[in-house]
Amino acid sequence: MRTFHGREITYWNRGAEELYGVAATEALGRNPAQLLKSVYPIPLEEVEWELLATGRWEGEIIHSHVSGRTVTVASRWVLRRDSNGEPVEILEINSDITRQKVAMDELSRSEQRFRMLVDNVREYAIFMLDQRGIVSSWNEGARRIKGYQSDEIIGKHFSAFYSREDVLAGKPQWELEMARAEGSWEDEGWRLRKDGTRFWANVVITALFDDSGALTGFAKVTRDLTTRREEEQRLRMHAERMAELEAAKSNFLNLASHELRGPLTVIRGYLSMLGEGSLGDLSAAGREVLPILGQKVEEMANLIEQMLDVARFEEGRLQLHIIETDVREVVEKEIDWARRTSSEPSLEIKSRLPREPVIARVDRARLHTIVINLMSNAVKYSPDGGTVKVSLTADDQHVKLVISDQGVGIEPEDMPRLFSRFGRIVTPATSAIPGVGLGLYLSRELARMHGGELLAESTPGQGSTFTLKLPR
Repeated sequence: MRTFHGREITYWNRGAEELYGVAATEALGRNPAQLLKSVYPIPLEEVEWELLATGRWEGEIIHSHVSGRTVTVASRWVLRRDSNGEPVEILEINSDITRQKVAMDELSRSEQRFRMLVDNVREYAIFMLDQRGIVSSWNEGARRIKGYQSDEIIGKHFSAFYSREDVLAGKPQWELEMARAEGSWEDEGWRLRKDGTRFWANVVITALFDDSGALTGFAKVTRDLTTRREEEQRLRMHAERMAELEAAKSNFLNLASHELRGPLTVIRGYLSMLGEGSLGDLSAAGREVLPILGQKVEEMANLIEQMLDVARFEEGRLQLHIIETDVREVVEKEIDWARRTSSEPSLEIKSRLPREPVIARVDRARLHTIVINLMSNAVKYSPDGGTVKVSLTADDQHVKLVISDQGVGIEPEDMPRLFSRFGRIVTPATSAIPGVGLGLYLSRELARMHGGELLAESTPGQGSTFTLKLPR
């Protein structure tokens, strides 16, 4: 309690002592504004004038605790008059709201920061709708994406963003109903800008409910995905085109290999007849050329068989004919073939094979294909000679064939393409070496069909090592 005219404290209760840290004996007779360093929301004279006019006043006042910290109070003042109606005393009742005030200020700052964040987002249109779908807020992203200034769209129904057909079909209202029922609704489709142009939008509508569960409105987030959709369509068309090209390659392999088989059979037959003398005696030059022609025909035959196997594999028609096979015998045969056909006199082929047969259940013809491809590559890609090493080892579970050369090697960035179809790696060092890029692709797929694997390691300029591992 304070006097009206002198503003001197006449009563100070226990609650005031605890709130401000000032004992009643120190407070009585003091001016409260000076004692508590009070900060009023309006001048004190205006507060007292309101008291004279109405008899009461309410507001927030900032006081200082004896320790120096700030105390915010919700204050209620009541004026007491004497029997003559003269103002005598003011009863002041203060409730500490410091914590609430700090929390509210922080909430206000947080909301302000959030509004700034939302208002400045440019990639997303973020705005609010009331329960009827009327736009009630508008951010910078919405202006940029949809073309409307805030004063042009706030207060209007959000169906302005939909085509006439969608509006007539009731799509905007249906989306709000779905958001209300499910909590949120997401959709992608065409939307309209202010100028009438279309854009492909991702839209999320979230229903907003108060603590009692009543619907208060909707939050709507729209993202312009036009560029992404165009890129996806371009990539899809490219993928379809690539698929068509891959299908064309497979058809070509199938058709070409079948068409080449017939002429090759005729050539083989005539070469055999020439060798047997059925077509007359050969000259010395003819007898010298005949083995070379035979070798080239066999190379063609192997290539055609690989083309057929690749076509069968990609059509799912390639089947393995598993029989007990001496792997050592197959490897020896291909080593002999490589030694006979190598045109590089400085190339040496060394082998380390088991003395005993290595029996495994494999497809003999396909094993032959794998080994001849690996041996052929080792010889072809050693144009300056060197040594090709072949080793075969076996245990109870697996057979392992390792073929290494000292040839041109493979650059690290080219390794991922090594086993791809038509993935022949052409460099200045390999451009003159013949090949179509099917051998390693087919060899690895055949190894995997057996439950095995084909691996490669290489150092440019020093050579390559291929390791074939097959289950027994």
